[in-house]
Amino acid sequence: MMRVAIVLVSLFLSVAARTQTIHIQSLNNYVTGGAYSTDFKDAFSFNTNPACLGNMNTIYAGMLAERKWLLKELGGYAFSMAVPILKSGMGLSLKQSGDINYHEQGLELAYGKNLGALEFGICFGYLHTKAAGYPGISFGSAGAGIRFHVSEKLMTGWELEIPVFSIQTKTNREKSPQIFKMGFGYEQTPELFISIQIEKSSGLPLNVISTIDYRYQDQFDFSFGVNSIGGALYFKSGWKKNGLCIQLYTLYESFPGFSPGIAFLWENKKRKG
Repeated sequence: MMRVAIVLVSLFLSVAARTQTIHIQSLNNYVTGGAYSTDFKDAFSFNTNPACLGNMNTIYAGMLAERKWLLKELGGYAFSMAVPILKSGMGLSLKQSGDINYHEQGLELAYGKNLGALEFGICFGYLHTKAAGYPGISFGSAGAGIRFHVSEKLMTGWELEIPVFSIQTKTNREKSPQIFKMGFGYEQTPELFISIQIEKSSGLPLNVISTIDYRYQDQFDFSFGVNSIGGALYFKSGWKKNGLCIQLYTLYESFPGFSPGIAFLWENKKRKG
């Protein structure tokens, strides 16, 4: 019995030590598989894989607001923009979440290059966290990704993100996690898209996100997905007119509940050719 108790305590301390040394950023629940699609990409797609910026053919911009688990203290906002540059593209993303007691602010810069059937991208991230009564903590990360056109309808790719630096106090030695992502996207028609995304972050179990996107008459879109962590369900619907799209979305988890949000997306008229 004593041996069992020692083993359990050791496992608990091991898990606690990992959670104290790895800082997991609070992310919004907006799901986009557009990083592995031609017709379903948006301003937030490069957050999944920066390589998709290599095939940007117009300007994309987007803003979103979310209230995680319907708690005001966990509300978050994000802004993102992607701009094409010859056979490459650049992306900028800004994020903020929390309240006066604890909040996070994030910045991400990304670049993607078109190499034909293969696209390559890099990204650099900065995160600043601040708890009331304590000094702020900052983290820096860098990542690289590729996207490969298997066929006209099928795309796949991956991204690896690693911590680069941290600025913090001597008594709180945290670091940002290593993150590996892999994705597959199958665009059956310009109206129907299926994607599978696999994510593994330090300190968290493997997460698989499966989504189906459907677009009706280029004005209405619907998306349904399943998140393997906790069996969370995801739903999104939107209306588009003259390049402006308004979407409502929510993630439902059985214990915490709903995390609703609203997103405003805009895209410039596509360039010919």
